[in-house]
Amino acid sequence: MQTKEHRRALELLREMDRLRRAWKLAIPNTGINKSEFFTLYTLRHPEGHNRLSCPSGDPAPMTLSTLAKTMKQSLPAVSQRITKLEELGYVCRVPDDHDRRTVWIHLTESGAALLHTTGEEMLGKLEHVLQRLDAQEGVDAQLLTQAFRSLATAVEAEFSTDTSL
Repeated sequence: MQTKEHRRALELLREMDRLRRAWKLAIPNTGINKSEFFTLYTLRHPEGHNRLSCPSGDPAPMTLSTLAKTMKQSLPAVSQRITKLEELGYVCRVPDDHDRRTVWIHLTESGAALLHTTGEEMLGKLEHVLQRLDAQEGVDAQLLTQAFRSLATAVEAEFSTDTSL
């Protein structure tokens, strides 16, 4: 039953679901989903995460727990995703030479290549969306991004049982 006080919430829910479905159109058909894409992205782009880079200029590998914390997601969810990405050959797990309890997650060359091509295509599409929004009268794409950030923060605060978020 749709009550007057729930109309706004229902409208928000509908538009969030519509955006979720539309988002699938922005992601190239590569066999990985957006969560897997962002896992690869997090491994490749350490900016802002206080991580060191390897001498080759590539980002240093991460442990599973660091990756989960960086992504603000649960360890089991990230572990399951890493297992799939490992099976696809996009990441590999390497035991630490000095501490066998530590396992490092590395982005493979094929993972980096996929991320590069997928990322370029997806970001290009999203840039076109932003340009389309900028061309519309009364739409400020930067303000919209800030609104999404505020919405995500509010939803996390309201529904999260994980205090690490």
